[in-house]
Amino acid sequence: MKYQINIIEQLRMAEKKERRQRSILTISLMISFALLILSGAFTAQNIIKMQGTLERERMELERIETEYRKYKTTRMIVDKADIEQLDQLQSNRIYWTKKLAAMAFHLPNQLPHPYWITAFSYKNNRLNVKGYGFISPQQEQLITLDEYLKDLRADSTFADVFGTCYLNTTSREDEGNRERITYDYTAEKTGASRR
Repeated sequence: MKYQINIIEQLRMAEKKERRQRSILTISLMISFALLILSGAFTAQNIIKMQGTLERERMELERIETEYRKYKTTRMIVDKADIEQLDQLQSNRIYWTKKLAAMAFHLPNQLPHPYWITAFSYKNNRLNVKGYGFISPQQEQLITLDEYLKDLRADSTFADVFGTCYLNTTSREDEGNRERITYDYTAEKTGASRR
């Protein structure tokens, strides 16, 4: 029996196996190195992004702090006198719509002798009203005006603010062939004193 061993073939196979292992090791090292570089780049990108966010938040905080300092320095101090004056304005206000509606509602309006309001003003807690009307053949203008003022005094939407209501003047001012009377009355706010 004869044994033949080919040592060269075994050496070649061992070399081939070693080359394959080296190739696998080299590829593994290259892949690992590439993954390391990619993870480093991703980490650097996240760090840069976070630093940018922190910088924006820092700038926003500085802006808010600056505005707050301005607010504190320019803050208006309200003292007791201002509060009392505001309370007085709130309690002394008059809702004019209902008052004017009551004045118009009770105004004598019988044709052909109607009455009109031509002007009104409010000053020093007094409502001054001027107007005119045409005189009836019975010459009842003073009675008509007296009834008008009585109706105003009795109207709760008018009398809740203006407790006193009185006729100041009447005068005759004819308009061509029509006999006309002008009138002027004052309504005082409740609690106001007459001068």
